[in-house]
Amino acid sequence: MRVAVAASLALFFVVALARDARADFDFQLATGVNVRALRETPALTTKPITTSARTVEEGAVPMRGGMTFLGPYIDSSLTIDDRWMLPLIGFGAYGAIGSYDSVVTSRDGSIVRVRPWTTFAGEVLLPGLGYRAKERRWLFGGQLRTGVGWLTLDGSMASGADSNAIDLSRATFLLAAELEVCRRLDPVTRVCLAVAPRIYDHGLLNGATAGLRVEWGR
Repeated sequence: MRVAVAASLALFFVVALARDARADFDFQLATGVNVRALRETPALTTKPITTSARTVEEGAVPMRGGMTFLGPYIDSSLTIDDRWMLPLIGFGAYGAIGSYDSVVTSRDGSIVRVRPWTTFAGEVLLPGLGYRAKERRWLFGGQLRTGVGWLTLDGSMASGADSNAIDLSRATFLLAAELEVCRRLDPVTRVCLAVAPRIYDHGLLNGATAGLRVEWGR
C-alpha cells in the first residue's frame, strides 16, 4: 500500500508539472558507494526450526548495539525544468564492516548465538520528491525519499549438546532526507557527496547513509 501511494504521488507531480508547455525533462543515472549506519539493530525474526529435542516456532530474537555497513548502489531520477527532482528507483547492497563480537541471546528458552559480521543489508529505493539549484560548476540538492530495506544474517541455536544453524531477517519501510553537493566535471557528468539521515529505518531516526557517487545527466 505504501509503495502504491508513493508511486501515485510521484506520477501526480509528473503529470501536474508536464502541463506546463515549457517543462523540460531530463533523465539522471547515478552510482556510488555508501557507508550506512544503524544506531540500534532491531530484533530479528527466525523461521521455525526443528532441533533434536523440539520444534521452535517462528519468533523474534532480540539484538543489541548498532552496526555499520559499506556497499555500492545505483539510482535513477528525473529532473523537471532543471530544478525539480523526481527520484525513481534504485538499489543498494551493503555488507557489515568493523569488528563485532557474537551476540548471545535467547529464543523461547534456547540459547541463540548471532554473528553480526555476516549481516547483509539490501534496499530498494522508491519514488520521492526533491529540489536542486546550480551555481556555476556546483550543484546543491535536497530530497525526500521512500524505500524498503531488509537485513539478513546467520546464527545458531543450542539444543542440548548440539547446535542448529538458523537464518535471521527483518524488513522495514525507509524514509530518508538526502542532501547532496556536486561538482560538474563536464556538461553531463558530476561527482557528488551525499548525506542522508534516515527519518525511519527499523525505527525513528535510527540510521543514516553517506558517500560519494557519480551522476550522469544535465
